[in-house]
Amino acid sequence: MLSKPKYGWWGYAKWIIRQYPAREGKFIQGKALEEQTAVKRAIDQTKQMENGMERIQVIEMVFFRRTHTLEGAAQMIPCSERTARRWHTDFIKCVARNYGLME
Repeated sequence: MLSKPKYGWWGYAKWIIRQYPAREGKFIQGKALEEQTAVKRAIDQTKQMENGMERIQVIEMVFFRRTHTLEGAAQMIPCSERTARRWHTDFIKCVARNYGLME
């Protein structure tokens, strides 16, 4: 079992990601707009990566639609659970960097 990250912003970054679908296409401003922009940039950056579309599929299943666990998403792609977990972590960190929570 992997240990949980020791970043104070980890839960907040995940919350930002989960809010993304509900806010998409709506008029938002202030912090909500900054949060939305951080996720949008992370999506665009992830799509440019190797296996970008598969990475986005994992994020959509786990965070946006909330239809799969990481293990279930990995089986759907298909990829290893470890790979799906790494993609998941990479995306959370990308959002955190885009929002200014980490360098």
